[in-house]
Amino acid sequence: MIPAHIAHWAQTKRKTEEPRVAVVATPLTTVTTKRKRKPVPDEVVLETKGGGGYVPPPQPSPQEQAQAREWEAAQEFEREERRAAREREAAAEAKRVSDAAWTSGKNAAYTGALSSGTNRLNSLGITAGDPYGVYDQFTGRINSANNALQTGADYSGAFNSTILDEILGSARTGQRNKYATQFGSQIDPYYAETEFSGTSDDAILNSILDQQYNDAMSDLTAARDRGQASNVVYDRALRDLTTNRATANTDLQGIGRGVLEDITGDINTRRQGALDQAAAWDFGGTYDPGREAGRIRDYAGERRASLEGDIRGAVGGREFFDVNSLLGKAASRVGNASTPGTGTTGTTSLYDTFENEAKRNSENTRANEGIF
Repeated sequence: MIPAHIAHWAQTKRKTEEPRVAVVATPLTTVTTKRKRKPVPDEVVLETKGGGGYVPPPQPSPQEQAQAREWEAAQEFEREERRAAREREAAAEAKRVSDAAWTSGKNAAYTGALSSGTNRLNSLGITAGDPYGVYDQFTGRINSANNALQTGADYSGAFNSTILDEILGSARTGQRNKYATQFGSQIDPYYAETEFSGTSDDAILNSILDQQYNDAMSDLTAARDRGQASNVVYDRALRDLTTNRATANTDLQGIGRGVLEDITGDINTRRQGALDQAAAWDFGGTYDPGREAGRIRDYAGERRASLEGDIRGAVGGREFFDVNSLLGKAASRVGNASTPGTGTTGTTSLYDTFENEAKRNSENTRANEGIF
């Protein structure tokens, strides 16, 4: 009896095949020499004309033909099953070999990337637990990539060296920004201008101005007392001296401003240098924001201590009040008012005495007396 599933397979296959003429296989018959058959009693033997003829062999019944087709189908089914099994075994073996090669290559790439990366980190002084978190990030990324790979997947980019470059770059930028922020919190961008504001030099400038003004006033008074100038000339010269004080103050403020600008410029240059060092920091290097800030503050303290000397050095020998010029201008404006006397020149003998003394002093290198 043909199994039902084989019969079904055969019928399905037969339906899908192109129509063809059925060839019925006839059982093989053995050709033997005919023997005359003895007549059976009461059997009627019909004789043909001419003494007998060709008798066709017996044909298989439809049931026998169906059974033959089913047998043939069963044989074909078994052959197909054996062929399919061989193909499956070959495919499984090929996959096993391919998977083994993939696993070997993947493991080699993973080990190589991990070893190369950790060696590179060690050369930078970075080991497990480093303060930047680089080592843990790198090994974590490599291990995660390795565990996430499916068999047969492309792993060429999973262990790329750019992974470490990316982690190092991110950590480097973060650390540089951290250092810059720490330094900036101690030395802000306006530190120099705050420490050396526009009024930092006022006391020094006022001291210089008052000193030169008082000296000029003393010289004017001395000139009046010596008779070099009348009271009228003296008063006019004194008024001009007071007017010139404002001009002198403006000139001094300009000198002081130049000194302060030089100082703030130096401090800002040093501050920018410290920020540049923070921006150039790299693994293996050292940078201490507190120490850099301390150096800036120390420098600012030194410049503050030398501020008066720097300003007085910038002023140098410059004198803002020319007493002789003041007297000359005053005399030309108001004239030389003097009281009558008994002298032949129309002046008093006291005036002549002072005048002669002034001439002698002029000849004895006192032509610029009272000038700073």
